[in-house]
Amino acid sequence: MSTVHPARVEEPARRTLVVMGVSGSGKSDISQAVAAELGWRHIEADHFHPRENVERMRAGIPLGDEDRIHWLDALIVEMQAALASGEGFVLACSALKRAYRDRLRAAVPGLRFAHLSIDHPTALQRVGARPGHFMPTSLVDSQFATLESPEGEPGVLCVDASQARQAVVAEVCAWVRHVTVGEAIQERVGFSAQSGDSANHIPGVQPQLTGEPIYTGGVARLFDRLTDGMMAVLMAFMVVVVFGNVVARYAFGTGWAGAEELSRLAFVWLVFVGVASSMRRGELMRFSMIRDRFPHLARRLVDSASWLLVAIASALSTLGAWNQVQFGWSNSSPVVGYPVVLAMVPVLACMAVLVLLALVQLVNVWRRPEELASPLANVTAD
Repeated sequence: MSTVHPARVEEPARRTLVVMGVSGSGKSDISQAVAAELGWRHIEADHFHPRENVERMRAGIPLGDEDRIHWLDALIVEMQAALASGEGFVLACSALKRAYRDRLRAAVPGLRFAHLSIDHPTALQRVGARPGHFMPTSLVDSQFATLESPEGEPGVLCVDASQARQAVVAEVCAWVRHVTVGEAIQERVGFSAQSGDSANHIPGVQPQLTGEPIYTGGVARLFDRLTDGMMAVLMAFMVVVVFGNVVARYAFGTGWAGAEELSRLAFVWLVFVGVASSMRRGELMRFSMIRDRFPHLARRLVDSASWLLVAIASALSTLGAWNQVQFGWSNSSPVVGYPVVLAMVPVLACMAVLVLLALVQLVNVWRRPEELASPLANVTAD
């Protein structure tokens, strides 16, 4: 076989799956059901066979390696196009030989396979019951002769395809979700062991602790530099003031009464500036165990309701902070004497920013493909 297409993606793709097996194993039906359940795009590999291949199979002539090269390359182009557009996919493809699977893996790093295992008599019965399909029962023998079991290969699930359809779909979806979450956790554990902020030191890369950044680009980088700088200055100020006051008390028997008051003010600023920065980056804690069990449309509706509630709550907090700002203009702190309004300015600014970010995310829910979604297509013949 000729050289495979180089991969166009730099990182392993989690939202990808190939449902494979011999003809009659149920690839088309199962892959469509899995794609619908996960909210991923479905790709039917049979639709990418050139006319010559279809005619050969219709005549009962098995395909050789050379016959499948252009077919596999067409599937690679389709998979890479889906990833480039931000979509996950389920591909229904026989992928009978290890060489075929490796060709697809080389183009899409991290590609996973669900092998629908079935016995010869059941495959014959199912293929014979399909009206109008170009794969005749005479080619079932060649399918089993060509099949190189993927058992033991990395990223492969072997499923008994003789089970009920619902059981097979549930097993595949559960495996995909489990593996995807496990990979995400491992990546985040690895990220936490790294020094520095990759969002600022690796161009175009944002840390994804709990979700996608709400927005990216030049404005995002400017916002991150501003908030990171403010938090660094505030933290340094708190350390100097508190530590200096402790040293003064123990070394000279006296301290500065205003140190605690100013450190509390700096802490308020630090908290609310950090909240706005973390929300933009998608780093705030969230719980999605129940939400992830819903169908794709229901998940979007739940997300929309959640962000709408965040926007409303933040708007109410903004209004309350504004009332406190008006009150604070005429009041001063008891020790240092700074205007109390300084303690409410970060609350007002943070809550206003959270309103805008929540509204942007509300729009993103319907514009972006959903996270942890995946599969592309289905192929019933090879």
